[in-house]
Amino acid sequence: MIDLESFLQKYYLPDEKIILACSTGPDSMFLLYELLKTSYKNQIVACYFNHKLRPEADEEEFFLENLWKKMGFQVEIASADIKKIRDSLYPSISLEELARKKRYMFFSTICEIYNTKKVITWHHLDDKIETFFFNLARGSKLTGLINMTENYGNILRPLLHLEKAAIISYLDKNNLEYRIDNTNFDNDISRNHLRNEIIPKFYKINSKFKQNIENTLFYFEDLKSHIDGEVSTFLWRFFSEERYFEVSAFHELSSFLQKEVIAHIFYISNNNSTIWLSEANISEIIKFINGKWNKTIKDIKGLSMRKDGNKIYYSK
Repeated sequence: MIDLESFLQKYYLPDEKIILACSTGPDSMFLLYELLKTSYKNQIVACYFNHKLRPEADEEEFFLENLWKKMGFQVEIASADIKKIRDSLYPSISLEELARKKRYMFFSTICEIYNTKKVITWHHLDDKIETFFFNLARGSKLTGLINMTENYGNILRPLLHLEKAAIISYLDKNNLEYRIDNTNFDNDISRNHLRNEIIPKFYKINSKFKQNIENTLFYFEDLKSHIDGEVSTFLWRFFSEERYFEVSAFHELSSFLQKEVIAHIFYISNNNSTIWLSEANISEIIKFINGKWNKTIKDIKGLSMRKDGNKIYYSK
């Protein structure tokens, strides 16, 4: 189904630890079983984070520990009462977002312990398509629509070409154990509603819609690469310790590239995200850049800009 041996050779040294994000669900367990077939099987560290949000989570810990004893891979487990932490310290953050942040903090810590830089996750094609639609509905530029690539930052995703149905079929056919998170069927959660009720309706339009969307996302990746090159060429002209660009040079760009420059500096100022950056926000920023007033400041959704003569300074 997937050539993991070649994938690992591409990204790992022969003795480097492989940090696997493991939820014990079908996707991560499939990836674990497949990794155990490779010559890197003795380097696997399966990492499970218990958010204390579901009663089954403790049983999932037990399941993974028992499997480790039978199959010989390493396991790292951590836990935190996410709801209690959120309610007492971060009431404005959703449980899902805080859980994700704490989980990835755990993975980063494990990487430091084992002196490795990458975390392998189980995200597959259905996840990529789901996130595409989710970000499209919330409002996003190309970066948010592309959303998942094989190698991004410290995250590796070897399963992006596989559909969820193929993974489940393989596990069941081969009697391989996994656990089911029943919260995935709660359609009051917006992502679940999208996954379980909306996206399946596309089959009525085209049974191969997933492959078609995947091809479109590949096209978007090529398009973004070209645009990023143009934006970088522009901003590199003003490279210095201070982040800025000249208004006169900005005016020489096409209106499209002006918007992409704004999207880029918004992206690096908002933890690598363009979610919630609307066309109205971009128009407001461009109006600020073109304004006649000097020594002025503009703050919008995490992006802080300062105008000083012919220069626009922006913060990260």
